Order: sequence, then structure tokens, then C-alpha cells
Amino acid sequence: MPTSDHFAAAELARLCVAKGIRHVVISPGSRSAPLVIAFDRQEGIQCLQVIDERSAAFFALGMAQQLQAPVALICTSGSAVLNYGPAIAEAFYQRVPLLVLTADRPEEWVDQGEGQAIRQQGVLSLHMRKSVQLPRILSDELARWQCGRLINEAIDATLIPVAGPVHVNIPFAEPLYGTTEVDAPVSRTIAQVMTESFILPEHARWMIHQLSTQRKVLILAGQGVWSKGLQQQLAHLAKLPQCAVLTEATSNLHDHGFITCIDRVIEAVPLAPDPVPGVDHGPTPGPEYIPNILITFGGAVVSKRVKTLLRKWRPEQHWHIDAGQRHYDTYQSLTHDVAVNPEIFFAQVAPQVQAIESGYAYMWEYIDQQTTTRHHQLLQAAPFCDLTVFEQVLQRIPAGSVVHLANSTPARYVQLFERGQGMHYFSNRGTSGIDGCSSTAVGAAFVSERPTTLLTGDMAFLYDSNAFWNKHLGPNLRVIVIDNGGGNIFRYIDGPDRDPELLHWYEARHGRDPMALITSYGMPCYEAFDKPSLKHALDQLYETHDGPAFLVVRTDAEISPKVLRDYFKELRG
Repeated sequence: MPTSDHFAAAELARLCVAKGIRHVVISPGSRSAPLVIAFDRQEGIQCLQVIDERSAAFFALGMAQQLQAPVALICTSGSAVLNYGPAIAEAFYQRVPLLVLTADRPEEWVDQGEGQAIRQQGVLSLHMRKSVQLPRILSDELARWQCGRLINEAIDATLIPVAGPVHVNIPFAEPLYGTTEVDAPVSRTIAQVMTESFILPEHARWMIHQLSTQRKVLILAGQGVWSKGLQQQLAHLAKLPQCAVLTEATSNLHDHGFITCIDRVIEAVPLAPDPVPGVDHGPTPGPEYIPNILITFGGAVVSKRVKTLLRKWRPEQHWHIDAGQRHYDTYQSLTHDVAVNPEIFFAQVAPQVQAIESGYAYMWEYIDQQTTTRHHQLLQAAPFCDLTVFEQVLQRIPAGSVVHLANSTPARYVQLFERGQGMHYFSNRGTSGIDGCSSTAVGAAFVSERPTTLLTGDMAFLYDSNAFWNKHLGPNLRVIVIDNGGGNIFRYIDGPDRDPELLHWYEARHGRDPMALITSYGMPCYEAFDKPSLKHALDQLYETHDGPAFLVVRTDAEISPKVLRDYFKELRG
């Protein structure tokens, strides 16, 4: 089959397939024509068109999240490349493998008044695992060998040593639309042999001894998708009287022995009296809760409460387990940087840890039980608001669903509720921006066979409206927009709410109706404004549809933050 007569484009398409990439997301443009021709003619890869580059990059991010495999992106030269920036930063911090292929003008034309010619080489390098510039002139064997080697290197770097985005910039001179027949592969496929590190035996013995003799061990799991094996190892530790395991929704680690609603529990941790009477040092947790050893692993932690608490506690030892992130000192107490995969660390250490006499796990379990009871009492008495909406919605999402949480309100509210059966939770918490939440969920739903629900606020939904200007919207996607008029979280955060004159700058009440946008796309949309209408609308939403379906839930901008404040105040009491 004919392919592009530009050698670099043809080799990129061939080597991507040879090394396992099966999807490429393409945004239109002329300079990228050689890449489009090569990938469109290449067997074994699916080409998907998404017009808006910013949305396209988040769409690819959502796909790669679910596939746990690299997805390629193609765009033309100039500002199109810069539109990839937000998703690239998110992929970098969330460790999602993306292969970013950007067409470019010949380097000789940069800063010479040529259209769509910007300083493109390495333009996104700060948030790339690797940035590569392919040679433009490929007329001799040495240059072609270099080109093939660089392509192999770039594709492998999306996964090794840790996953993330990689940029390949490809300058093309005109003509752009020519084709040629290729009889045999030119560049060699370089196979990457996978390896794994482990803790040396003497260090492992020391760590097992520490965990078997220290009376207070706290384990905090960050964002990630982990194996059943890791969950079983953590469940074993959670049964020990000296160990407490804290997880969040986006940790995707669920067991009856874990503390899964961190924010709820922390509010009830007893406070010690101020060291100096009459001087306010802020809340000081009782010393009996301060761990001797803190073990952390995984990506971002949503809970600001737990971060504040641990920075105040400063545990004697803090072990951070991560194969690719050095000196990751979120809690300002790091003592041991453990450079192995968490799956390997816990498999190597957890089974040998012995139980000792301690009441540490029981203290956390007791508070968890008390706050759970109080949580349900408070919800029964609460009016219709964001908090009760999340309660009702999370009970209705089908078992086994993929749930995407937009920033910032949904990612926080969900942490207050128990997890649904067999659900997986995702959120763009690498950079915690609202700019691509919907596009990410759309991409995830496209490659997932599971029902997928996006929980979003009106601001995030409207900001990323081009997510639905997309031909690849599947019938498994449901979108629930909680419309409180815009930026309602700022009425709860301590600070912005105290200055009514400036609140509108933070809150940004937009005056737009999400339903009007949904209607313009010709998609089914339901509406709710109280508990009975929400129950009815959720039943309609989760009926069978030919495409995605939407629900807009109207809540009061004044009531919701007041209820949430009172909720935490009552938990503290």
C-alpha cells in the first residue's frame, strides 16, 4: 500500500504499529499531511479526528488512561502545538503515556516571517519525558539510520522508565502530499526488554523489622489504578493492630479494612490543647494519632485536610515508594526514598510484617465508625444541595462503572462517600485544572466497554464545551452537570467568601445555561431541581440511549456551601 514519500512520516507510522500503538488522534492541518497520509494508510492503527487540538489532547489522555498504553497525537505546526500544553502537563504528572507528533516548518524559516513557523523544537519540553527533533534531510543512509533510532527511542520513552508524554517534532519541506510504495521496512525495530527493581534483602529485613516493632504505622495511597495483588497486600497490613490504611476514591483501592473517606474521618480526630494558653496556634491533633512511620505511594492526593495534618505532625519516619519520582516530599518529613514500584515493595515486605500490641488501627476504625453514623444522620436532615445531590447520584451510578470526576467540586465531594461496587474513579489531579475534564471522560468512554459517568460542575462543563464537538461519542457515556451558577467552591473556601466585593472575580458567575449548549448538540438532556425530580431524572438518564445522555441538576449557590460548612462543623463536634 502506498504511504507518504516523506521518510520520517512513513517510518513513524510503521514503527508505532510495530511497537504496539493502536490509536492516533488527528487534528486537521496542511503541514501534517505527510503524517496523516502515512498513518491513514498504515494497517493496524485506528485514526480518529478531533478538530480542537486542546480537546484532542485530553481525548487522547482519557483513551491512554483506560488502555494503559500509549496513544499518539498528530497536529499541524504553529499555535496548534501549544494547544496540547494543558493535557501534556496533566499527562506528565499523572504518568499517562502519550506520543505527541507535531509537524513543523523547516527550521530555516523560524523567525523569518513564514506563516505557522514558531520556535517549536522542544517547546513543551518542561512537561515531556523526552523531546526529539527528527532530521529534515534524509537522503543518505546515515541520516535514515538516525531517524529510525530516534523514533524507537521516543516510543519506548512513553513507558520506560515511567510512563508519560513524549514529543517528536518533524520538520517537513514542501511538497507535502506525495506518496510512494514501500516494499520492505527500512528502520530496525528495537525491542525494549522490561526489567523491575526490588529492595535489597538487607534493606527489606530492616523495613520489615521497623513495621513489626513500631506501634503506629500510617499508609496513605494516592491516585492510581492498582492490581488485586497490591490491594490484598494492603488488606493484610490493615488487619494488623499497628497499621491504618487511608485511601481516596481516585486511589481505586477499596476494602472494608481501609479508611476510605479521609476528609470525613480527619474532622473527628481529637485535638490537643494549645501549647500556650490564650495563644491560637491552630488545631493541633492529639499526639496519639501521630504515626511513627508514614508510608506514601501513588499520584496526587485530593484531600487538603490530610496534607495539612501530616505537615503538622511531621512523623519520625516517612517512606515514599515510587520507581520514578525522587525526593517527593509532599509532607515535609521524608526520611526514606524507596525507588521501587509500589506493587513490588508491598509484595516483598507486607507478608512478613508481624502483628504487635497496639491500639492504633482501632483508634482510626473507631473514628471512622462514629463519623459514618454522623454522616448519615446529617444527610437525612440536610436540604436539597450539592452534598445531597452527590449522595443520590453516587447511589444510582451502575455497578462496575468508570466514574470521571471534574475539578474542583466533584473531586472533593466524592471523597465524603463510600465507593460503589466495582467502580473505577479517575480525575485530572495531576495539575487539577478544569480545562479538559469533559474531553478526558469522552476519550475514556470511547475505548472503554464499561458504562462511563462524568460528574462535573457547570464551570468545568462550559469551559470544555468542545469536548462534545466530536464524532466519537459513545452510548456508554453519561454526563451529570451540577449547576450552582459557577465557581461555587469559592463560597466554601476560607478567604474568598469573606470579601463580597471580590467574590465575583473568584466565583465567575457565567449566566449561561448548560442545557442550551447540550440542546445545540442535539443530545438528550434531563433536568432536576429537588430530590424527587433527581430520582426520576437519574432513572431516565441511565435508560438505554443511542448516544450519550446528560442531566443538569440545579442547586442553590447560597445553600450548598452553608450546608457543607455545617456538615464539617457537626463532624468535629
